[in-house]
Amino acid sequence: MNKLIYKNLKMRLALLIVGVIFIIFLTSQVSAISVKELLGLGKSEVEEEKTELIQKNAPAEKDSVDWAKTLAQGTKLNPQIDLDYVSLLVANMNQQERLKVLGDAALFKQVIENEANNRSAVSAASFNKVEQDRNVEFLMRRGAENILREAYLNRLVVSKLPKDFPSDEQVKEYFEANKGQFVVPERIHVWQIFFKKSEKADAKEIAALKKKANKIISDIKKGKADYSNTAISQSEHEQSRNVGGYMGLLKTSELLPEMKQSILKLKEGELSKPVESKSGIHILKRGKILKAETLQLPQVEPQIRQLLVNQANTQLRNAIFVQARKEYPQDISDKNLEEWRLRLKTNTN
Repeated sequence: MNKLIYKNLKMRLALLIVGVIFIIFLTSQVSAISVKELLGLGKSEVEEEKTELIQKNAPAEKDSVDWAKTLAQGTKLNPQIDLDYVSLLVANMNQQERLKVLGDAALFKQVIENEANNRSAVSAASFNKVEQDRNVEFLMRRGAENILREAYLNRLVVSKLPKDFPSDEQVKEYFEANKGQFVVPERIHVWQIFFKKSEKADAKEIAALKKKANKIISDIKKGKADYSNTAISQSEHEQSRNVGGYMGLLKTSELLPEMKQSILKLKEGELSKPVESKSGIHILKRGKILKAETLQLPQVEPQIRQLLVNQANTQLRNAIFVQARKEYPQDISDKNLEEWRLRLKTNTN
């Protein structure tokens, strides 16, 4: 009997040792690292062997709702805000926001109070098991995945983009090759007093509006009225009337043909005769014309640098997506897509 017990103990001990060795093997660091693994885009041969072994011994996947349950169970029901939490909160602000919050005691208190309100609301939601709703669980998981993806992409892009990119030479080359992008077209300061006509305006209505406009023009020229004050009191163009009829610095090429033809004939400060358009009658006033000009490199260098950085970021991100899709493929066929679409369409009708 004692021999049988001893034999069983030896067998259990052997199994325990094997189990410990197996756990150590699974959790130990892998020394064989490939270039793809360094990039976070692939696995080393040893890692692939580990993954296969884990997959063979892994239990079947649980329902996706367990993800949210685990998330909720991993923290206290009513976690308290402490210095460590606040440190992480502040560390994830942009520099300008961080300096502003830390430099103002009242603002700092307001930020923490708002965060406390949020944390309490999350605790209440968890207590009421809101995270067990499949839609809520999906949104929680998707939000976490989005943050993880962006953190991964940003780190990889930063690590691959040279710190001195773009160089002065690259900026200059772009400028020389794209000078047409840096031409400021001819622009003109324009004012107007506007009278709207009805959709089915007849000749009589239009004549009355022109007569009204001519009277205003005459009064302004004789000094009986001021253009800006008249625009404020009588113009029917809401956007410009509050600023004395000023339409802004407009590109000459973008003016309505009838307005362009009239205003370019005027001298600076001169008023036009009543100009009819599809929408109504305009009394135009011409301001200074700014001739077209080509901006020089020093004027646009910051914009070019940012443009090149944005282009490089986009190209790198796209390349990362392509490589990741190769390393971790998603099996989606046209047949599946159509089946899903039709099923969802049927379910929503």
